[in-house]
Amino acid sequence: MTDRPMRQEVIKMRREKRNGRDTIVLEGFYADVNLKTLASDLKQKLGTGGTVREFAIEIQGDHRDTIAAFLLERGFRSKRAGG
Repeated sequence: MTDRPMRQEVIKMRREKRNGRDTIVLEGFYADVNLKTLASDLKQKLGTGGTVREFAIEIQGDHRDTIAAFLLERGFRSKRAGG
């Protein structure tokens, strides 16, 4: 656990199937979050691809447990939504 204060927003992790592959969509970030930097750090940690679309981060593969731990280290609460 880290000394960072917890942020107020709760990030929703939604799993989608695209072309037969799992994609995790992270939604619910406030406007003050630099999504490109956060997505880059997350992709590097997971060793996978992904992108930022509008106000969401999309990560290739089903890495929800690792993503939840990563977000918690950064001070974000998260929860699973959908499938």
